[in-house]
Amino acid sequence: MKTRREFIKKSISSIAVASPLMGVLSSLENLEAAEVAGDYKAIVCVLLEGGCDSFNMIVPREDSSYSEYKAIRGNIAVKKEDLLPFTHTNENLQNPLLYAMRNNMTQMKQLFDDKKLSIIANVGTLVKPVTQNDVENGINIPSQLFSHNTQRAQWMMGNAKDIQKNGWAGRAADLFYPNANPYFNITVGGNNIMQSGGNSETLGFKKAFISPNTMEYYGFGPKSGGGELGSVYEDIYKQQENSKHKLLTTFAKKRITKLNQQITLKNLFNGVQSFTGFTKGVHETGVPLGEQLELLAKLLSVKDNFPGQKKRQIFFVNHHGWDTHNSDNTHQVNYLSNSLSAFNAALEKMGIENNVTTFTISDFGRALTTNGSGTDHGWGGHAFVMGGAVKGGDIFGKMPEIKKDSPDAWSDRIIPSTSIESYMGTIVKWFGANENELDTIFPNLKAFSQRDMGFMKST
Repeated sequence: MKTRREFIKKSISSIAVASPLMGVLSSLENLEAAEVAGDYKAIVCVLLEGGCDSFNMIVPREDSSYSEYKAIRGNIAVKKEDLLPFTHTNENLQNPLLYAMRNNMTQMKQLFDDKKLSIIANVGTLVKPVTQNDVENGINIPSQLFSHNTQRAQWMMGNAKDIQKNGWAGRAADLFYPNANPYFNITVGGNNIMQSGGNSETLGFKKAFISPNTMEYYGFGPKSGGGELGSVYEDIYKQQENSKHKLLTTFAKKRITKLNQQITLKNLFNGVQSFTGFTKGVHETGVPLGEQLELLAKLLSVKDNFPGQKKRQIFFVNHHGWDTHNSDNTHQVNYLSNSLSAFNAALEKMGIENNVTTFTISDFGRALTTNGSGTDHGWGGHAFVMGGAVKGGDIFGKMPEIKKDSPDAWSDRIIPSTSIESYMGTIVKWFGANENELDTIFPNLKAFSQRDMGFMKST
């Protein structure tokens, strides 16, 4: 049975035989809009850059399981009196134990209790499902397993088995909008592999000064391309468009597109809303998470101002500073909790909390044992997914045993029981991808029996 998009592509080919080119292009624009029917949906990916020690964020709290956790974590274990107990629904019947969050995660616990956030247990890069025995014998281990750059790239490419030439969000862009959509992939967290390689370049924002009728952006807005200076730049590049030097021609065309985009978006922030609760972090490198999420909320408040808004967008946010060799980064945990809560409040203020799903990824989890002051690189770890379309208040996937000689570990590194493909594929399915498209976006998804983890509500 052909998919809707396959039917559309065939229809376009038929139109091309009988119609002039301009008629085809006019029809194509309408057909693309029909491909993504229904309400607006957005995905927000929050990278916890550096490798999040989630085993100190979600802690077993029953006496025996907590004692085992404390014994292996040593001096970095969270004290039992510093835990916030929570109750999960255990829909999948795989997690009968009781758990808690650390006491500086009050906002995330409230979101969890309110059924607006869930935990994805022990997710990580996998070539295929593996056992402890497989790993000990060197079978099906992802390449450069404990490397920051490589593991983060595998998450962003959506494939832990093979190297991809583009990111999973870049592939999604081409499937959802074959005729290009320059506002599909948007980053407020800087350049990233996840959104690379599509027909349209990722649109980037970093800092914006917003006034009633215009946007000034350092490196993007009128200061770098608008007004008389922008016209001079464009004239120079237009003279190079037909150069015999292909590299120069390509560069000139891209620059002209960017200059025109700045003019097109000059009134983007007309009618922007204001939000409260976003703060700057403590000892945070890069642009603070709160500042990124506040800008993202403002972008969402004027989402309909994007030219030809086509109802689907993917956003990238980067929360720096999670490499915990020298501490357990308790301040990062608290800041993440408060920032996610402020972002959820902003979505609710706009009435789009059911249309936006926010989820975390990280390079990898951390080792179970301490190196004396922190933890070294690990493998599996927990992630978080938030939104009105999420089945909140539960743990999806299977929690590992946090103890010495754990059957779920390779030495003191937890082996993932959930693949990155199963985790992110569940979200992209909610986003609107069909089964064939999921296999294109996540080429190694077919290696795992669980294609849909069940944490998104059916729509």
